[in-house]
Amino acid sequence: MKEKDLNSLMKKLQFCEHCGFCRAVCPFLEAANMEESVGPRGRKTLFLSLFEGNVKPSPRLAQKFYMCGVCRACAVKCPQGIDISEVSVQARNAIIKANALNPFMKKVADSLVSGVKSGDIFGAAATKAKWAENINIPNSSDTVFFASCMDTSMAYGELLVDVLEKFGWAENTLMSLSGFAQKLGVIKFFDTFLGGKNDFYRKSLVNTVNLLNKLNVKFSYLGDEEPCCGAALHTYGLLDEFAEHAKKVYKAFKEKGVRRLIVHNPICGGVFKDEYPRYVDGWDIEVKHIVEIIADAIEKNGIRLRLPEHTKVVFHDPCYLARFMNIVEEPRIVLKAIENLELIEPPNNKRETKCCGGGGVELIYRDVSMRAAVNRVSELSIGDPDIISSCCPVCALMIKKGIKNLNLKAKYVDIVDLVANSLSPSS
Repeated sequence: MKEKDLNSLMKKLQFCEHCGFCRAVCPFLEAANMEESVGPRGRKTLFLSLFEGNVKPSPRLAQKFYMCGVCRACAVKCPQGIDISEVSVQARNAIIKANALNPFMKKVADSLVSGVKSGDIFGAAATKAKWAENINIPNSSDTVFFASCMDTSMAYGELLVDVLEKFGWAENTLMSLSGFAQKLGVIKFFDTFLGGKNDFYRKSLVNTVNLLNKLNVKFSYLGDEEPCCGAALHTYGLLDEFAEHAKKVYKAFKEKGVRRLIVHNPICGGVFKDEYPRYVDGWDIEVKHIVEIIADAIEKNGIRLRLPEHTKVVFHDPCYLARFMNIVEEPRIVLKAIENLELIEPPNNKRETKCCGGGGVELIYRDVSMRAAVNRVSELSIGDPDIISSCCPVCALMIKKGIKNLNLKAKYVDIVDLVANSLSPSS
């Protein structure tokens, strides 16, 4: 963000009406037992105090700003349109520059920088293209399917979160070991061990590619040369690193003649569509989500989709899909086109969707993140659905955890996988 944009944000904060609408929708304020300093209004006050020099950067202050999923629910509800998510990101940036993170969070930040530079946020660049080994994808189109390292390698992320949940008392040692494993390149040896978890996330990529082929969409895939979008750098407040990385990614795309990106992961899509234009001069690459393409094909061509039996499905709108990419109707067009599928709308849907508990909080404040996940899944379970569907790897992780915690019979199925399972042979 340019200096003038930061000044504009500071001025906008002066128009806060203190109405409290943001407090009513913040999932992490709710999960943190309504501690005011963790909520949007409290963070706004702390942010102004920080930049006015009334409070100093510290690990304790960092806690308030990192207990935010950058989900933008507050911005949607704010009468003045103030985005406290951006406030959190800017505060994090100031705290990082003041070297005021605690040792664990510093290790997380270092790990993110290293992972993004390597091409995979989890340091698994050596195996991120493995999902496409047996698929024939050309590499000569100016439309590129961006697979996302969060989709290809989320099994590693799930393993890391699970281990930290069980052995949180040793979080510094665990992050040190994780960083050491990344540098040695031994992460790739976990791939076989994570077989089932890998399949859970990667099958959505395979189904996305198969659907694009069935719809006669001409596209290519960069494989091992696909960069990380760098979303985590922005989320965690590493803004200088993000700006530098975004410019390098744009340059690489232009050198390969990329004019259009198709994404499955809305986090990457949202960052490309919403953040890159603010950090990269001349950003001119079109960004589409796969649900937009499927919905368009359904409306134009009348594709027949049918599940074998009556199934109740509730759709969770990912924050990045609804509030960064502004896509809310297309998933419903797709799901309503599937015969034998009964679509259930949950509380807090579309642009007013509630965060799943992810957004980076799941790695640092696992207990708060889990409570937020349970709160959201409790809402999604109203109506007793057979399937909870979405289209984001982080949402998938957190919804699975919520389902397990609540011991629900519902299972998580990605919307792309639902479509793939509904295709008739003649479609």
